[in-house]
Amino acid sequence: MSKESGQLDKPKMDNPQKNEGKFHDASEAEDWTTPVERAAETAKEQAGHAADALRRGEFMQDAMVDLDANSDDRLIGLLCYATQIVIPLVMPIIVLLSESSKKRPFQRYHAMQSLALSILFMVLSIVAVVGIVVVQIIPIIGTLIIIAALCLSPIAYIMTITAFIYYGYQAYKGKRFSIPGLTSFLHDQEWL
Repeated sequence: MSKESGQLDKPKMDNPQKNEGKFHDASEAEDWTTPVERAAETAKEQAGHAADALRRGEFMQDAMVDLDANSDDRLIGLLCYATQIVIPLVMPIIVLLSESSKKRPFQRYHAMQSLALSILFMVLSIVAVVGIVVVQIIPIIGTLIIIAALCLSPIAYIMTITAFIYYGYQAYKGKRFSIPGLTSFLHDQEWL
């Protein structure tokens, strides 16, 4: 017991067997983390940053005008987002597969970002549908959730259309921007 504080002292770990598995500093602990743990930690940080940005009402981050983008680049950037409303995935795939886009980083950037955004919205839609089907098993609650989903799905669709139009407009203005969470994921995968 310590005389000044009146609290019990922590026992010292002199026995090396008891101290096994403990790290003396943070850098030593980082050396022993697996790639999966590092990826999970990175994803957790990115999700936190994205959630904070969306709470603040930031639909995009780090927007800057690309001075190298000409009018054709800006138009292709707009079309990569805007065509996702009518015919998803087609325009960004065409842009990514074309030979001329390899010389145009602005076009590739927006094609990859719009493709990823479209795939994200599709995955979220599939997860929502599967979740609703699973919840249908519960008699009364399942019916209430289906009614709520039917009421909210037009709102979600309008928000999706708004996002694609907004991002397309920003691309048409010649801006390179980050979509919270999505762009950092694409950078980590080295797709951008």
